[in-house]
Amino acid sequence: MNVIPPLTITDARLISSTVSEPDAGSPSTEQVYSASATYALGAIAINTTTHLKYESLVAGNTGNALTDETKWFLLGATNKGAMFDFLRSTATESPTSLTVVIAPGERINSLALLGLVGSSVTVSMDSALGSPSTNYYYHTEDLTTREAFDWYSYFFKPFAVKHNVVLFDLPPYAATYITITIAGNNVECAACVLGSYTYIGQVLNDAVSDVLNFSTVTRDFAGGTNAMVQRRNVPKTNQTLLLDKTRVNAVRALRDELNATPAVWVGIDVDTDGYFEALLILGFYKQFSINLSMPEQAVITLELEEI
Repeated sequence: MNVIPPLTITDARLISSTVSEPDAGSPSTEQVYSASATYALGAIAINTTTHLKYESLVAGNTGNALTDETKWFLLGATNKGAMFDFLRSTATESPTSLTVVIAPGERINSLALLGLVGSSVTVSMDSALGSPSTNYYYHTEDLTTREAFDWYSYFFKPFAVKHNVVLFDLPPYAATYITITIAGNNVECAACVLGSYTYIGQVLNDAVSDVLNFSTVTRDFAGGTNAMVQRRNVPKTNQTLLLDKTRVNAVRALRDELNATPAVWVGIDVDTDGYFEALLILGFYKQFSINLSMPEQAVITLELEEI
């Protein structure tokens, strides 16, 4: 299993995005917050520093800070910032192709693009913007896929979208610009995670993919179904890993670093494997125990929960 602790994408690192802020395509009109402006009940104001948006809870809302929870309700990340917000399950959306340019400013070797909707994704790593420039890395991937189990499904099953792309082979150059383009119409990206991965062990054969089901079912006195309210399933996994003892201290340090911190956990790093999606989690650990009973290898028990 490889783990990618996320690099925080600050304004200094996010060089450009084709998604505007305020979002021109939003169904409700967004305004950049100003302490001198007056906001109506239900008006949407955004903070372009934190890339968060708020809804006014009162009419005639003037001079009240966005942090005043009696006057403002935090809706979450702006559309531009949603793909870099790992604390909420929201996505950046664009009616046409989406392109972002990021300057990490430090060495990274991994990139995860999760919750994708589009026709293809392209990742380019260059020494500079424009010309002259040296290209260090280029990867393009078709997101159109179809799971064919027999000849009938090969010819007649509808095409689907590959929602997740994880790359572990970016060259670790610090002074680079990374351009990510998701092509298509009505594209989405739920998470864009850059970082340097850490190997924490080989997943053994007893891994389990599960969910936390937040739907509710109401039954009558005879056990019949009165009402069903469908809510989100939150993915979770349980797995046991085998790790060489020489790596234990590095993994213990990672465990401390990721305390209540989301990361990308990739149980199988080959995306053609049937278990790749089931063991891919952007989330946090609930259990991370390291059993040292064997002389040369540690056994890690890991429980993960998606954000």
